[in-house]
Amino acid sequence: MDRLLRRVYRIVRWLRTRAFAVGVLSIVLAFTIYQTTELTHAVYIRDGESLTLTYTMKEDVHDVLHDEGITVMASDMVHFTGFSPAITEVEIKRSFPITLTVGGKKRQLKIQDMTVKQLLDEERIVLDGNDKINMDLGDMLYEGAHLVVERIDYATRTESRILPYATQQTHSSLLDIGKVRVLVAGEEGEEITTYSQKLKDGEIIFERAVSTQVIKSPVTQEELVGAQEPISPLDFGYKFDTDGAPIGYRQVFTNQKATGYSARDGARTASGRYAVPGHVAVNAEKIPYGTKLYIASEDGSFIYGYAIAADTGIGLMDGRTDIDLFYDTYTESVLNGVRYVNVYVLD
Repeated sequence: MDRLLRRVYRIVRWLRTRAFAVGVLSIVLAFTIYQTTELTHAVYIRDGESLTLTYTMKEDVHDVLHDEGITVMASDMVHFTGFSPAITEVEIKRSFPITLTVGGKKRQLKIQDMTVKQLLDEERIVLDGNDKINMDLGDMLYEGAHLVVERIDYATRTESRILPYATQQTHSSLLDIGKVRVLVAGEEGEEITTYSQKLKDGEIIFERAVSTQVIKSPVTQEELVGAQEPISPLDFGYKFDTDGAPIGYRQVFTNQKATGYSARDGARTASGRYAVPGHVAVNAEKIPYGTKLYIASEDGSFIYGYAIAADTGIGLMDGRTDIDLFYDTYTESVLNGVRYVNVYVLD
């Protein structure tokens, strides 16, 4: 009987211990389920047109995306405000490629959705009033778009040009044939032309001259060239014989001492005529004012030509010289020196 009671007691004790264990296990399992439910997040992942729902206990959004096999590039933007007790949403804004050209320099960029103005602001690109852009500032950029900013500038430049001098030659029997004597040295001039330019991205696309200014006029070089030609520009129309004497002259003074002189522009002679080549000074008592003359050396190597008695001087009145020939320049009067000529009185 005792043996039976002890056996019953052991069975009861074993049953009580197992029930307790089952009870404890049930409590632990219930707690675990509760904790798991509390720590699990329901996450909607919006990736463009794709929407994914997942459950996770992870706290790092990038780990969640990795577990879902979603790759995010550095240029992409992940919008996530944190896990909430209920449903959490993660939005991925994918970047896309565009081309940006500014001032002729091209770059490839990856951007998210933004307007042209937002991109310019982000890139710190400032437009001035002359620049041109191929899209409106409010336009949304799209994949493959090519935004072009043309830098338009206006400028001026100047260009200097040398003005060559002209050469004026006077044939004169003051010099041997073929010899040249410079009376006035020529000088080059200079002019400045101002150009207006339009530049696109630093390259000139249009240019025109807007003004030209002569800042220094060229000086004509005046030369005497030796030739057997008369110095005086006067012409009375006489014919000449084989000795070079005018046919029909009234009187001739041979072997006359001839000197040369010049005067300022606008000067007048003793007779009131202007002092110009062809008007010569004489002894008015010997040759009256207004007398037409022809003057040349005996051998014909020097020809002053036709002349009018128009002036006088002390040397002529006291006989130190017979005739004084007028020249345009002092140099010519010096080249004349003292010459001996025949003076033909024509009327």
